[in-house]
Amino acid sequence: MSTAGIIIIGEEILSGKVDECNSGFIAKRLRAKGVKVKRISVIPDDIDDIAYETKLFSDKFDFVFTSGGLGPTHDDVTIDGIARGFGVRVVVDDYLREILDRRYGDRVTPERLKMAQVPEGANIIVNKEIEFPLIQFKNLFIFPGIPKYLKDKLLSIEELFNEPPILLKRVYVNEIESEIAPFLNEVVRNHGNVEIGSYPIMDNSDYRVILTFESISKDSLDSAVREMTESAFKNRIIRVDG
Repeated sequence: MSTAGIIIIGEEILSGKVDECNSGFIAKRLRAKGVKVKRISVIPDDIDDIAYETKLFSDKFDFVFTSGGLGPTHDDVTIDGIARGFGVRVVVDDYLREILDRRYGDRVTPERLKMAQVPEGANIIVNKEIEFPLIQFKNLFIFPGIPKYLKDKLLSIEELFNEPPILLKRVYVNEIESEIAPFLNEVVRNHGNVEIGSYPIMDNSDYRVILTFESISKDSLDSAVREMTESAFKNRIIRVDG
């Protein structure tokens, strides 16, 4: 299974001025494509922090997705940070420059030209579904922080990720987690290639715990769920979804 890391860049997230929603969207879409997110990091608009984190994630995971820090203002330093982290120059991409020239004509200011900058060696992913191309550098996909733009760009490249899908089933149990835990631990030991999660639910009269079972193997997934639903708690199971 391929792995991914997500880096959210922006002081506005760390300060609480803006609610972060991009990482959740990326993680859900990647999981549907069989790519497992292993780490999410939130860092400030700092060139050194961006340099360190992007290089670290690039070495550790198959794919890296950054969000934020692209644009014409002083705090848009994602490109500079990535370039520093990999020891390359920041250059103006000809294709992106052409887009800016068509859009602004002789009003392409130094600030606007900044939006055409890329780490040297970057690839520009052009798709008719998106207004402005996506920048890819090595195994990094560099997204804007505005959720609408990020969603459109990610959906436009989903075909690049075609791993076996991660299958999911949810089991709703009307029992407290501590009662379920001993048996659930046994199910976990018996099914090493099934990822099992347990999530207590408050203020719900129908069920008290949601158990999730995930695997790329349908047989393994069904076996783990069956072991749970045929257990001593079978009369406490409300339903199974998936």
